[in-house]
Amino acid sequence: MKKAAALSALLIALFVNAASAQTDLFTTALQQFDAKNYEQAAATFGQVIAQSPQNYQAHFNQGLCYYNLKRYTDAQASFERSVAIKADYVRANYWLAMAFTAQSKYDAAEPWFKKTLQYEPGNANAYYRLGLIYQDQKKYPDAEAAFKKAIEFKPDDAAFKTELGNVLVSLKRFPEAIKAFSGAIAIAPDSANAQLGMGNAYYNDSKNAESIPYYKRAAELSPNWATAHLYLGDAYYRTQQYGLARASYETSLKLDPKKADTIYGMGITQVKLKDRAAALRSLEQLKPLDAERAATLQKQIDALPLK
Repeated sequence: MKKAAALSALLIALFVNAASAQTDLFTTALQQFDAKNYEQAAATFGQVIAQSPQNYQAHFNQGLCYYNLKRYTDAQASFERSVAIKADYVRANYWLAMAFTAQSKYDAAEPWFKKTLQYEPGNANAYYRLGLIYQDQKKYPDAEAAFKKAIEFKPDDAAFKTELGNVLVSLKRFPEAIKAFSGAIAIAPDSANAQLGMGNAYYNDSKNAESIPYYKRAAELSPNWATAHLYLGDAYYRTQQYGLARASYETSLKLDPKKADTIYGMGITQVKLKDRAAALRSLEQLKPLDAERAATLQKQIDALPLK
């Protein structure tokens, strides 16, 4: 009896020591993660998993390490192991979807965002991410619905309202888009994305002059964003401010020299300024990038009077 009791006490002691060691390892891994030592943290979580293969949190945390290291396939595998152990672990469902998204596997990501919402119906970020997927797939009504649900649960998020505005521009519902962008700018006035989106709402509604202050502000907020300078150039072109258009296109081309839209915009602006030699240089740059618009530009150049 005494031997049995002693053996039982020994087994309990061993279990407690093993659990304590595992807890210590888990704590160490978390500390490494917090210090952004993701390689070390992943290895330490691996030690936890070796001792306790069913520890779904360790698999999940290891996945986050891989995600931060941009090792998305490894992250995917870790998150898959986590949800295989505990299917309703919301964080693993969500980040598995994010791992697929990071690999541009949007069709694979979609059901996992939906599973996230099945277990946590008020997850605004999952609705937002679904909206981005639908937007990429040009399923604009679905994207609109998803973004509106995201806003319902998180009304003070400027990014949510900005993306809703972008979808409404795609649907040509410009007054509603302006309202969405106004809401985003009220929350985050220094959001270049919201400012650009507002410019797009006006520009696509043929309110070219109204778009200029927003494109200009977007370019000021993100001076290295070639698209903001391109769109500002387009708005200046439409309002016949050709000198300002050329300056904006020049800035955009310094940032992104191979963008066909900008080269074409520069070319037609040079035509308006009657700078044949410069337009011909733009034409040569455009030919290998966009043959159709190069032909259009060629016709405009040919219509210029020879000096």
